[in-house]
Amino acid sequence: MNRIKTDWTKPQKLSLVALLFIIGKTIKESWVLILYFIVRAFVKQNEDEDDTEKRSDKLIYFLLLTAAFLIFFQIQKFIQFFKTRIYIKDNELIEQTGIFTKKTKTIPIHKIQSVHLVQNYIHRFTDTCTMKVETAGTEKTELELSAIDYLKAQDLQEILQQKEAVSAANISDNNSTQLMGLSNFDLIKLAISENHIRTLSLIFAFAMSRLDDLRQFFGKKTDAIIDEQVNQINFTTSIVAGMIGLGIAITLAFSVIRVLLRYNDMQLTANQKGFKVKWGFLQTQQKMMLQNKVQLISWNSNFVRKLLGIKILRFFMVGENILKDDQYIKLPVLQEDVLKKLSAYYQPVWPSLNENPNYTHPSYAWRVTMIYILPVAFAASVALYFWEPWVMIIPILLFLYFLVTFKIRHMKFIFWYNQTSLQIQKGIWGDEHILLNFKKVQHVALETSPFLRRKNLATLVLHTAGDSIKIPYIPLTKAQAIADRCLYEIELDKS
Repeated sequence: MNRIKTDWTKPQKLSLVALLFIIGKTIKESWVLILYFIVRAFVKQNEDEDDTEKRSDKLIYFLLLTAAFLIFFQIQKFIQFFKTRIYIKDNELIEQTGIFTKKTKTIPIHKIQSVHLVQNYIHRFTDTCTMKVETAGTEKTELELSAIDYLKAQDLQEILQQKEAVSAANISDNNSTQLMGLSNFDLIKLAISENHIRTLSLIFAFAMSRLDDLRQFFGKKTDAIIDEQVNQINFTTSIVAGMIGLGIAITLAFSVIRVLLRYNDMQLTANQKGFKVKWGFLQTQQKMMLQNKVQLISWNSNFVRKLLGIKILRFFMVGENILKDDQYIKLPVLQEDVLKKLSAYYQPVWPSLNENPNYTHPSYAWRVTMIYILPVAFAASVALYFWEPWVMIIPILLFLYFLVTFKIRHMKFIFWYNQTSLQIQKGIWGDEHILLNFKKVQHVALETSPFLRRKNLATLVLHTAGDSIKIPYIPLTKAQAIADRCLYEIELDKS
């Protein structure tokens, strides 16, 4: 039996569950006061002096006054809950709040780049969700509703997708196809290929923060106690091996947990209008991304993932903050055909399949190393020689490392282009591919220096609304040809 769709042309209220989140936030902000009164209620103190009692009473009055102010400022959140209405009118998403001072937030539908639904355990139990609406005009979430009926949110998500797709591209294809899903074996492969060094650094940072907490609680004795316990350990080969093994096991366990939290039950469906991604373990999330908002796509693999055939695909959206992980989605792709199906919605044909490869100038491999790294390494080696001669090998090894990595970076930097798109392959120990449709370019820049002009070279920078792409040390004629093609597409799109 088909359910009745929500009529979003009529103002809709928030779910009553939003009150729970408001109360929870109030308690969180006032936990110090609450803890004090709980302790005072259960712990009896013998106060013999009148001055002590007077000071205690003054403290209570002060805390009560502070609590009254906090409650007063929290009341507006309760009022806002009862007076919040959201609806669609004239291709605009409208939110109205307030009693005496009314506030109306209007979001044009064509500015919406994604709608994000998040469900924690309270949301699941009450069949609600948090809805986040992100637009192209700002890097932060434009509209966030802490608790709205899940079915209503899904209906709104579909309406926004349909209205934007029709107004932008006149597309009528509503058939959705599931392009990917992850099995348990896929999750194991992802856990194995995780960046374990990053995981280990997170564990180390967490341990150090807890150690700082102990220092604040116990004072300076903490370091002495730890040093004493460490000195009592007889570090035999078996103990060291056991500690290393335990560290590896803990790191792998944390990597598995991170993969489960990030990729568990991930499913992606797509049509000509956009993509819908669902994932999560403790917290279920569902995000809708409109296809015409995608600026460029990229996929990358580290060394282990390259061996296992795993690629992490990412869509760069309009107005997205690339430094915030919660604003974009990393899709693990384990089959080449799935990658081609996903990219086909953005760019049907890869330039690398039909065009000849192009490379950067050989000076790209050594110039930065010789100009910047070599003098620093030489100066550090001389300084360290007078302090401890054998230590001077460290900057020398670092110089050789940079020399090798810059050479590898030059050898692996390849790009292809045709009349409509550009594809780049780059990386050092892993691989990264970037696919750009020239229609998405906002503006271009040609950067030169005296050295580049002498060699008839240039660095081409292509700016999109999602991110910028740089192609360094290429022939000036090729850079100019790509720039002209982008400018032609920009003018054609405006006309």
